[in-house]
Amino acid sequence: MTPLTPRATWALALGLGVVARLAGQELANKTPIDLPEFAVFADRALPPPERWFYSRIEGFEVLSNASERSTLRLLTEFQRFSHALSLVWPGMQADNTVPAALIVCGSERKFEEFLPDDLRPAERATTSLTFRKGEQGAIVLDHQTKILSLISAEGVAAASAAADPAGFEVDSTQQLYRAYISFLLAGREVAPPPWFAEGLSQLFTNLRITETEISVGRIENPNLAASGDRDFNAALAQRALMPMAELFAVTAESITAQSPLNSDWAKQCYAFVHWGLYGGYGRHQKGFVTFVARLGREPLTEVLFQECFKLTYTEMLFELRTHIEFTRTKFAGVRAGKGQKIPEPPAFTVREATEAEIGRLKGDTLMLAGNATAARAALLDAYRRGAREAGLLAAFGLSELVTGEPARARKLLEAAVASNAVRPRAYVELARLRLAEGLALPAGGNGRLSLEQTARVLEPLFTARAQTPALPEVYDLIAATWEACSVAPGAAHLEVIEEGVRKFPRTPALVYRAAELRAKGGFVSEAHGLVRLGLRVATDAAMRAKFEQLAASLPPLAAR
Repeated sequence: MTPLTPRATWALALGLGVVARLAGQELANKTPIDLPEFAVFADRALPPPERWFYSRIEGFEVLSNASERSTLRLLTEFQRFSHALSLVWPGMQADNTVPAALIVCGSERKFEEFLPDDLRPAERATTSLTFRKGEQGAIVLDHQTKILSLISAEGVAAASAAADPAGFEVDSTQQLYRAYISFLLAGREVAPPPWFAEGLSQLFTNLRITETEISVGRIENPNLAASGDRDFNAALAQRALMPMAELFAVTAESITAQSPLNSDWAKQCYAFVHWGLYGGYGRHQKGFVTFVARLGREPLTEVLFQECFKLTYTEMLFELRTHIEFTRTKFAGVRAGKGQKIPEPPAFTVREATEAEIGRLKGDTLMLAGNATAARAALLDAYRRGAREAGLLAAFGLSELVTGEPARARKLLEAAVASNAVRPRAYVELARLRLAEGLALPAGGNGRLSLEQTARVLEPLFTARAQTPALPEVYDLIAATWEACSVAPGAAHLEVIEEGVRKFPRTPALVYRAAELRAKGGFVSEAHGLVRLGLRVATDAAMRAKFEQLAASLPPLAAR
């Protein structure tokens, strides 16, 4: 690999500029885009169009087939809740995300379409689904079901022995709040233990919101008549408590955690978290915060528990029973100044959804649910009806990759990029396809990419680099492209890769690529620094061995 001369640097920059300029000319001249054709089989007739409403609220694109009035009411309450939550729980909402999808299923039993394949409708005990994968996320709400059976799912009857055989009364607005909190917690870099996530979910779902005050930690009067999802003190008043070891042993993948509505486990999680944060007028807070912090570094044992609370598991059950029956609490929150009110959330509108919006949002959400065949059908139906919006083309191209159609995916992604789609993942996957194409027929000598091939791969990656959210794959592919190029990158090009290291310092593979390129370029000091970082963040033994091998190959740093 030869160094990149000023002339070659200029050639590469010029090449990128020419690619971008040609793309702009194509759009300006309305040159036809070579899009794939899809055969229509007799058993896949185009179904009638679906009617959905569309809205955009803070953090979400909304698709709803409930009535317009019902959609407006639900979103108004949800906006009010999410705004209040941001005031009492600041910093929880991540900045580096794209809007998630919120699918409100209000008629025609549409919720069933989004159930994962391994969860049959007759076995479900939930009215909401939460999905996260990479930068994409979705919440699906069953706004149609008002009474839900909690007995049919395996294990749920045991977890909810007092469940009413006639069914559980569902408040879909409250369930949306719970799903939203679960969605936020799932987006944390380190997932909280299931008991803590469930307790926090119920705690914040029960925010008390007025025009002048938002409070968290208040609980209902257990003597008041109520139905549905009640506070822990009312729900557990006549129920036996489960041993603390069993409470902590529930895993996030278990049906107990996945179907928490009205279960004894969920209510006891709520009781324990409430006791820790607000019980005894706040005197348990210090121990509780220490307990949660230590769980991030140490395995959970009864010894650790005793060190934090000065209580055994058995003694904790007596504490919880007392807290349930004689709740003494110190709640928290925010209050508006004298003569002022809590600020209202931003206004929004609801309108008829376009074919492209229906196809894209349903397709992306079904893909997150693992229903790739149904996702492709939703995208294909919109495409066959003539939808060619850039976002739809990007989503369709990405789905074609998943379903094993790289040739069609390539055409769709090229069209999406030419139409300036705002979807970094589409640019990344197009660059990956272009890189594979270049490596199959390298034109730079010695089996390496030419400058023109390199520029063609880098062009979509630099567009993705300018979009939100930032993706580690962008920088990893930039590094991989330079590794394959017949010309060595210069310091400025390596700095771009290290920009990715600064954004994603806990991505060992990216750190290793950056260190290796620095070493090959003769930047010894920078390479040593990257190797030290890699050894700190690498947890995999094989990756650590690679960093150690690279460190051994580097010349020692000169003594200062």
